[in-house]
Amino acid sequence: MNAYAQMKQMVEQFCDTLLNYQVQGFLPSWQGGIACPACKCIHGRCGDAIFPMYYTAVESGKQSYMDAARELVQYMKRRQLQDGSWLNDEASDWKGTTVFQVLSLSHAYDYLAKMGEDTEAQSLKDMISKAAEWLIWAFCKGGIPRNNINYMISSAAALQWCAQILNRPDYALEAEKLMQVELHRINRDGFLVGESKFPHHPYDQIDIGYNFDMSIGAMAEYAMLTRDDRVKAEACRTLRGHLQMIYPDGSMDNSFGSRSYKWTLYGSKTAHGCQMALMLLADQDPAFAEAAARNARYLAGCVDQTGLVGYGPQHDHIFTETCIHSTFNRADSLAVALVYGIWGDSAAHKEDQTAIPSDEPFGTKYYPSLNTCHIRTDNLMGTVTGYGSLNAPTGGALSYLWHNALGPIQIGSATRYKRTEMINMPVYPEPYEGTTTPRIEAMAGGLSYCNLYEHDAQIIAHKDSAVANVYGKLKHEQQSAVTDCQVSYAISYHFFDSFMEKRYAIDVQTAIEQLSIVEPIVFPVDAQIESIEGGIQMAAKQYSLEVTAQSDTFPAHCHGTEQLIAAVFPAVRCVPLSWSLYDVAAGMYEMTIRITTRPQRQLEEGE
Repeated sequence: MNAYAQMKQMVEQFCDTLLNYQVQGFLPSWQGGIACPACKCIHGRCGDAIFPMYYTAVESGKQSYMDAARELVQYMKRRQLQDGSWLNDEASDWKGTTVFQVLSLSHAYDYLAKMGEDTEAQSLKDMISKAAEWLIWAFCKGGIPRNNINYMISSAAALQWCAQILNRPDYALEAEKLMQVELHRINRDGFLVGESKFPHHPYDQIDIGYNFDMSIGAMAEYAMLTRDDRVKAEACRTLRGHLQMIYPDGSMDNSFGSRSYKWTLYGSKTAHGCQMALMLLADQDPAFAEAAARNARYLAGCVDQTGLVGYGPQHDHIFTETCIHSTFNRADSLAVALVYGIWGDSAAHKEDQTAIPSDEPFGTKYYPSLNTCHIRTDNLMGTVTGYGSLNAPTGGALSYLWHNALGPIQIGSATRYKRTEMINMPVYPEPYEGTTTPRIEAMAGGLSYCNLYEHDAQIIAHKDSAVANVYGKLKHEQQSAVTDCQVSYAISYHFFDSFMEKRYAIDVQTAIEQLSIVEPIVFPVDAQIESIEGGIQMAAKQYSLEVTAQSDTFPAHCHGTEQLIAAVFPAVRCVPLSWSLYDVAAGMYEMTIRITTRPQRQLEEGE
């Protein structure tokens, strides 16, 4: 099945799921809304489903989708506030997501009008008109003075739609002003700067997930509407930068981003999807369409047993309930890609594959503005990051280790899981709580230290080989208020075709209570695990995976094989392997961790 057919099938599948949760005959105020089975509420952004529902109604000719779209429109009309905005959720006072309702309504209006459904299209116009005035106040006149970049770029696209639908050239002028300002936020590496959860933190400005899933798509949409060649060229430049973050299987590397606490491997939980950007610009590079297709396939593998989009590839094995947010977001993005994408002879319309940048065994690539590098050999790929986002993998950690048959082997997660967005972030499933990022930990003076709090690690990527070196110091979470523990470290990463090594060298300047190397390993579904000397061996997907440690200073025996931990985002389970020393004297401590993969047939043949 080619990508166009698969994406179309997915939109209909997601709409079918949404129909199952559309409220009928319960509370009059909820009538037509889409209830979330996990959050026990109706999310304010469920209006994102209006466009994919209308699209599926017209494409399939089925009245059930048309009825559902009309019911949802009526619900959104009742929920629109006097000032023209919508609340993100009833328990929230945030209205910025109004911009995404305007985009969905505008897409629906345009699509319906073009398909001869003019009466249906006109029924949306009043909502668009009221919301447009609020967007002007909020994002153009300073009503909301500080915003993440995705809101600003999305507002430029939304106001351009409003200008054309409502015949308001003044809206187009405001949209242009917004876009011209935000174009200057694309850095030399091609990354959008300005997606920040902690605006006073110097490294907390770039998020691959939101840039890819939201901002670049809106930029491409604005270029499509205005035929502005400069905006299109800059959208292509930043899209090529972000394309480096798509792994060969279509997963998206947002392991280190400023909002990586909602990273799902297919994107970000409450964002739309990278297919918008990739397909609207598909005529500029065949790799764009190929990446859109691969990511859609990866997304399809993260759908749970009830048809809802989960939080990662092992969602069903961790959670019993699923938030509906990602399902209507992804349906919206895929519908935009189908209707406004440039298909023609694009790679995504064909059965054969086009190469994307991560397919090549390039050795190392370093991204200066991210202080992050990728390492790639024939069978392995990894991300080593020192970007420095708060509460995210950093300090030279291996935040993503991937194998071409096994998929994720190691995966980073929030250092401490915090429900930063209460409604959009579920309670941690208790049996699985734990950090999945590989790390060094120490206990000194009764306080815990870790490389994941080192925001200034030095990373040296060796251009002509698959080797990267990291240098840093173990730090406490509250760095400015706590004494330095006098422990520095170096990690040397060496990648080969079928194995990789992490060579740790830890310099303890004064005696400490404990020193640990923690190496959580992704536990594949239906894997078999056994302890071996110095580590473990797992069998999964017709491959054997061995994790072993060699050291003259650390004990050979590892802990953690008797339990599993899991990340909420992305939803994967891990075996939390660790090697520990106690009552640690001053000195140098070294350990090499080797992770080896081989097909099962090689073991059977004694190779």
